[in-house]
Amino acid sequence: MPSPSAPSPVPATPANAAPVRKLSLAHLSLIACDAPTLVRIAGTAGFDCVDLRLAPATPTDRVYTAAERFTLCRELLPRLRDGGTEVWDVEIVRLDGQTNPTAHQPLIEAAAMLGARRIKVVSDIGDEGRVAEALAGLCRLSAPLGLTVDLEYMVFSGVRSLAQALRVVRAAAQPNLCVLVDALHWMRAADTLEALRAAAPGSLGYLQLCDGPRMAPSGNEQLRVEARTRRLAPGAGEFPLTGLVQAMPADCLLSIEVPMPDGADPSNHARSLAQATRRLLRAAQPGVNP
Repeated sequence: MPSPSAPSPVPATPANAAPVRKLSLAHLSLIACDAPTLVRIAGTAGFDCVDLRLAPATPTDRVYTAAERFTLCRELLPRLRDGGTEVWDVEIVRLDGQTNPTAHQPLIEAAAMLGARRIKVVSDIGDEGRVAEALAGLCRLSAPLGLTVDLEYMVFSGVRSLAQALRVVRAAAQPNLCVLVDALHWMRAADTLEALRAAAPGSLGYLQLCDGPRMAPSGNEQLRVEARTRRLAPGAGEFPLTGLVQAMPADCLLSIEVPMPDGADPSNHARSLAQATRRLLRAAQPGVNP
């Protein structure tokens, strides 16, 4: 029998135990909620982190002035600290033909102020060389503040597939640049699990998770509508999500991006997403076939 002062024995971790994955609640999941409300609900629902939309991704999103964003960040800091929630990602930088990386310095600084890990980027530019150049500029601004830049590809954007996104990341040649894999866009681009497994170490950042039907809608406009409003909770559709989770880096975070149905309660929606994701993670344990 150990003496009263002896430390309790630490249970052995099975050799095949899966790493604990952190969960983040994407702002799109509760897009009608302001940032303080999102932080509160995410913490109560059991999420480790949040993804905050502090720059517009769609024409209906709020546009902050630099002063308004700074005030918001100051308000959020004690809420994050008291709730034990972190900011994982700040979005969004949209690259177009007029993009000057320095114009996004205020957003990058806001992300750093909140202790965020990453900045999310999408591109409306199809020329891979120009995308790589713009990304390299953003990475050089973000690196001194400890931020990683994630390029999200979408079939209706300038960077349409995993293969194209990986080429752009290689061309930009920045150590703090990765590809963000979104389950919906991965499906709609007809990407494969094999391509994910073959990606160079360090090139894949994290996984945005949702579910949906195997059959894609027709046309870019319907694809946009699906991405913004018609995602399903993990396990509620036909995507091969267990295989997708298994193919990603073992310790990558999962960001849950499923817009709330009309009339639903935000807290209940967040809680149900966390529960559905944990069920999926149990199914994706080592030894479980996708």
